[in-house]
Amino acid sequence: MDIKIDREETEGANYFDSYARETLGKFFVKYPFIESIKVFFRGKDHPYKKVKLQARLKGKDVFVEARGDRHDIAIDAATSKLRSQVEKYKTKRYKKVS
Repeated sequence: MDIKIDREETEGANYFDSYARETLGKFFVKYPFIESIKVFFRGKDHPYKKVKLQARLKGKDVFVEARGDRHDIAIDAATSKLRSQVEKYKTKRYKKVS
């Protein structure tokens, strides 16, 4: 499990870091083909907060972004988009054997 978090500010670990790790950690359990996820927080002083996710799957990179009033809302929206992209990848690459 490899989750890297990039933020504009340089302060220590905070609520958003732990929330992102907790939320995204579930992906590694359900989808073992995910190698790493990078999280980019943007918009510290902007009214809308933006979160970008870059997931490295076996043989493919998936990029997703979402924005919201707070970073945790944006993370939830981005993980929802990421889940749909990963499910799409899973159905194409790992077909169920009947």
